[in-house]
Order: sequence, then structure tokens, then C-alpha cells
Amino acid sequence: MLREWIASRLTLCPPAAQRLGYHHESAAITARARRQRAAWASHLANSHRAVAQAAQRFGRGGTLLVLGSGPLLDLPLDILTPRFGRIILADIAHGPGARWRAWRDPKITLDLVDLTGTVADIVAGRPLKPHCDAYAETSPDLVLSLNLASQLPLAARGLVAAQEGETAADALAADIVRAHLDHVARLAAPCLILADVERRWLDGQGRIQRVEDPLFGLTLPGEPLATWLWTVAPAGEITRDKGFETTVAAHLLPAPPPP
Repeated sequence: MLREWIASRLTLCPPAAQRLGYHHESAAITARARRQRAAWASHLANSHRAVAQAAQRFGRGGTLLVLGSGPLLDLPLDILTPRFGRIILADIAHGPGARWRAWRDPKITLDLVDLTGTVADIVAGRPLKPHCDAYAETSPDLVLSLNLASQLPLAARGLVAAQEGETAADALAADIVRAHLDHVARLAAPCLILADVERRWLDGQGRIQRVEDPLFGLTLPGEPLATWLWTVAPAGEITRDKGFETTVAAHLLPAPPPP
């Protein structure tokens, strides 16, 4: 716990996002990955493989834009840095690992950005209108949406569920996912999307108790490339008799045609 607390204190995070606990969440993900190294190994290997294949296809020495870079667990930077002249890591929080890599490598730029367009409005108590226009004027070689689409709605959805109920919360969550998929579709580059497409809650014996749609009725655009199982939290990680796993899909969204 002390290690996780120190990591959260060393995480770059805008003040509004800190009020919502994003710096703690970033540190918690890293801590869970350490605890569940064996359970996460195949997911991380599959993520690395999908990203490396996209980089081999599209990396031409220009810019790689990574949306949802997080603690860099699913990003094979050693493979990516030789193929791109610049790597932009875009997230609402950058932990010590990302800060260290950016300090060591001048190719890497850390960008603090709210990819939902809702964080400041949540803190200010304003109506939530999901949107994101970040990087609309850039022309990267490749964009990665990195295990992100199903994570973006979580903070806003939890708040709305407590205040207005589950139906309103699910509608907002769908709007956030839709805004993200619209955002990457507008960027002038091919985009590799890695995202959860089904979440299953398990009991202590591994039996499915509940199935959820983490995309709230939406489907990933582009060409399906692969799917795999990610055991996110085996029984004992959350509680002794509860765990969950997801199905992750990799889709390649081609660059939009020039205007």
C-alpha cells in the first residue's frame, strides 16, 4: 500500500482529475498488474503483438499518438521507438514509469488530456457533454486507442448512477464511448483500437454470475483482427468469492479519406 501511495503522489494529473481520484487509479492499476503478473501475462503479450504488428505496417518515422497510454504496461516502447520519430503519450494521468521513460527518451512526449471532455464539468457541477477534439490538427502515422474505450465512462457513469439512476448512467456511458469512437475516426491516421467487448463477473469457483457490455450497446468500428481473454481480477483480488474477466478485441480503423 505504501508503494502504491508513493506512486500516486508522483503521478502527473490535472487538479480536476485529482479530485476524482485519477492519480490513485493509475497507481492502483500498476499495483494490480504486479500482483496479477501471471494472470495478466497473456493479455499483455497479445496487446504487445497487436501494437507491434500495427507499428510494423504503419511506422514510417513520423508520429505515433497513443490515447490511453496509462502505466505503459501494454505498450512495447522498445519496439516502437525505432519506428517513429515522435511518440505522444496522451492520458489524464502519467505515473512514475511514464515520466521516467519520457525523461530518458527525447522522442517521447507526455500530454495530459481529458479524452472524455467531462472531467472539468463533473467537478464544476455542469451538465456533461462528452466530446474530444484533441489532435484534430495533427497527422500522425498511427493512432492507438489502448484498452481505453470501456474505461473512459467509469468515473462519470458512477457519479450519474448515484444521482440519477442506472438508466441515465448507461446512456451517458454510451455517449462517452460514442464520442471516443467518433474522435478516433476523425483523426487523419489509421487507428488500432484495443478494447473490452464483454465483461464477465465470476464467483470463487470461476462460474459466471453476470455478463456486462462494457461498450454500452456500441460496437467497435474497423476491421476485426483478434480477440482474447483477459483475467483482470481472479477471485481473491477484489473479494474471496468474486472476480472478473473480459474479452478484448483488436480492430483496425483505416485512415479517413482526405477531404
